[in-house]
Amino acid sequence: MERNIVLDSNYFKEWYKHIHIAQSTKDKYKYVLKRFGKYMMSLGPVRELNFDKFKFGKLDSRYDPINEEFIDDFVEFLLEDGASHSTIYQSIEALKCFFKFLKMVGLIKSNPMAYYPNPYYKLKKVDRAFSKKDADKLLSASKKVDPFFKQFYVLMLLFLTCGLRSQEVCMMKKSQVNLEFQTIEITRGQKTSAGVVSVVDKLKEAFEQYFNHPEWLEWSKGQDKEVFFYKGKPLNRNRLVSMLQQVYDQAGIDRKVRVHDLRHTMAQLLLLNGANEFSIQEQLRHERIETTMHYLNYNINYRKYLEFNTDKIL
Repeated sequence: MERNIVLDSNYFKEWYKHIHIAQSTKDKYKYVLKRFGKYMMSLGPVRELNFDKFKFGKLDSRYDPINEEFIDDFVEFLLEDGASHSTIYQSIEALKCFFKFLKMVGLIKSNPMAYYPNPYYKLKKVDRAFSKKDADKLLSASKKVDPFFKQFYVLMLLFLTCGLRSQEVCMMKKSQVNLEFQTIEITRGQKTSAGVVSVVDKLKEAFEQYFNHPEWLEWSKGQDKEVFFYKGKPLNRNRLVSMLQQVYDQAGIDRKVRVHDLRHTMAQLLLLNGANEFSIQEQLRHERIETTMHYLNYNINYRKYLEFNTDKIL
């Protein structure tokens, strides 16, 4: 039987055994919790689920409980996966029921769903993207962290111009990168069907130097290996987060950053550089334009911004 971090937990077993709701509703909610568990597992290995010590906060150096921000991330994942408003509504109701029970019986200390909005749910518009100034800082910092091999720089430039998801980056192999046509085929680690993204000139040049560097040649040994590696091993999400954190620290970025924030940043930078929504949708590989629109922040006057910032982004 396939492992699921939520369904295998004592939290779920107690909830399923003792919750007083109709069996049909319980089974619907079970499906949501299974999906919730799969989402958690996609972010990296979790040995044991503990909602009271769920996320390590680098800024305060302690483990904090699961919170609304993590629920927001899950809802955003559902939106990007094409979930309808009805599905999102049901998912939030299921999580409300689940966490309310856990808090009521003393299995968790705080309920992340206690004040979560439903039924008139609309994902809070939080601008997670880095500004152009901060994006430039990240690129500069990535060179300082790794001045000779410049793997960190290639990695950051890839995120900021191609908008790949973390798993797509971790699993990407050299054969997927076509420098002649300046494209990357996304055939590994993607959530939806395979797709293609464009490679800008600056990234093409960085890749050419990277693939001819002695450290890459030593790593690949002439084989079609993973493009990125860390301390002699292919990237997984934990190693990727560790690499990116070194760049954030060097750049003086002190807020909590999700890997997915770099995907938001790419969308914003393209918009600021004059790209239309459909071009951005194509680069993000979204099936629905509504998902792309969620990434774009129109709270500032972009026309005025572009008027006075004619230099090219990145």
